[in-house]
Amino acid sequence: MKQFAVVALGVLMFAGSVRAASAAPAWCKDAAFEADDYDLRDLSAKDPEKVIMTFAKAACAPSAEANASRGQIETARQAWSKKLGMTEADWADAVAYTKVKARVGDLAYSTKDLAAFTPLDQYKAIVDGFSRPNGAGSYTEPFYVADALENRLTEVGRLGFIDRCLHLGEGLVTSIPSVTWALCQVDIDRFDAVKFSDQLRTDTAHGGEHKMALRLRLLELPARLKEHAAEVQKMFAKDEAYKKIFEIVAKARTEWAAGPGADSKLVELAQKMDGAWFAQSRKAFEGCEEATTAALHAEISKIPAKSFAGMKDIRDDPYAGFAAGAGPVLVKIPSVALAAGPYILCNEKAGTSEMLAAYLQDTPGYRGPRTTGLSRVMNEKIVLDDINARIEYPNFGSRPYGRSHGSIGSAGGVIAKMQVTGDVITVDLEKLLIKRVECIESHRTKRISRIAADGKVEYELICDKTGTVTHDGTWGAFKINKEFAPLLKKGVMFSSINSKREGADVIAIWPNKSAELPTLVLGAPVK
Repeated sequence: MKQFAVVALGVLMFAGSVRAASAAPAWCKDAAFEADDYDLRDLSAKDPEKVIMTFAKAACAPSAEANASRGQIETARQAWSKKLGMTEADWADAVAYTKVKARVGDLAYSTKDLAAFTPLDQYKAIVDGFSRPNGAGSYTEPFYVADALENRLTEVGRLGFIDRCLHLGEGLVTSIPSVTWALCQVDIDRFDAVKFSDQLRTDTAHGGEHKMALRLRLLELPARLKEHAAEVQKMFAKDEAYKKIFEIVAKARTEWAAGPGADSKLVELAQKMDGAWFAQSRKAFEGCEEATTAALHAEISKIPAKSFAGMKDIRDDPYAGFAAGAGPVLVKIPSVALAAGPYILCNEKAGTSEMLAAYLQDTPGYRGPRTTGLSRVMNEKIVLDDINARIEYPNFGSRPYGRSHGSIGSAGGVIAKMQVTGDVITVDLEKLLIKRVECIESHRTKRISRIAADGKVEYELICDKTGTVTHDGTWGAFKINKEFAPLLKKGVMFSSINSKREGADVIAIWPNKSAELPTLVLGAPVK
């Protein structure tokens, strides 16, 4: 009889009751193995997958050799149960896995509702992402997806983030991936293997084969984390400045949890809209306008009006007007940035969405603790001792609210009169008379000043008299969406931005042309 190496399994044979050859465990009920389809020597294999599959076959289709060593095999199996966090009933998952050798990437989401994602759904979302609209590949940004799941994140989902995060760090070869490692660390410290096993067991939406695949994946983690921890310590020994990065990230995550993260209503709204976008579900977006608008207005209303002091539209440079000044201010406030995401996703055609997306999409944002940590680090000045070294930031990719467009311009003025026509309001502005000192009398000499490319000769021009000349610099009539009618009246100054719907959006209101501070920003009152 062939013998398998019990010592390699790390257990000792014990004398105990031996089941009769016909009494297969209850978890074998779906097995269909053959007694001659395995080799007991594989119980000593280095590959855990091979070991588990051999245990399942030996228990459910015992050969004469397996029956003779049943006590020894059972002891070894119990040791592996403990190592994998498995109950006796969980071995049905091993049977399922042995039959199909599934991978987590093979499973389908059990629901379109992000808030209802099971542990395995969460793992898949963070590791594999979501299909993008119009065949544009997959959305696989682990920092954003993990943040979108944060309020309901399971340890199974956390394992997915740790796996992806460490992989991103391994992919950076030009310098030390200090920021990526810092973003991984809090989740590494918080990971709970016992909760992982318990939560995995509760997932009834997916087959046991996928659960077993994740248990085997978890088995690789301790050695991987030990190696990773050694690399982190080498990095700290190289330069103390690297520790500052870890401190910034840890502090940022604490601040987020006590700040925007504590607003469960806003977090759940953001999760709902993210889920609708990930699923590309029209039904999930239905009726979202009121809630997303109210959430955005609530956060902007907390901003002091003085934060927008000096920001007004410029007649000759729309791209340096109110939108250019207010946009960066808004997206740097975590709670506003968090509220802006669901608003943009819901109100796709609004000019306000275009403005917010334009300034938000080029930042990591504040979707949750990880993106907040990345934002904080990128805003800090970290000086390394090695003048040739540099801090390398992970590529945070595009966001669901990302837009492909040019610069955002804004324009407006003081209202002279208005007229509603259909879905738009035609707004005429007060006259803007611009006075300039110009030459009002001149003469030409016979001296050649230049010869044009076409051969035309131009003669020197001499100014004889200057004077003040008045020009009409009034912009033409504005077409504003009629939903903004309650905000507009004669004498009020406004700023507007183009939209994808009928008429422009009003993004700011001043009570009169002399007012230094706006009273309304993106529809929200500010004081």
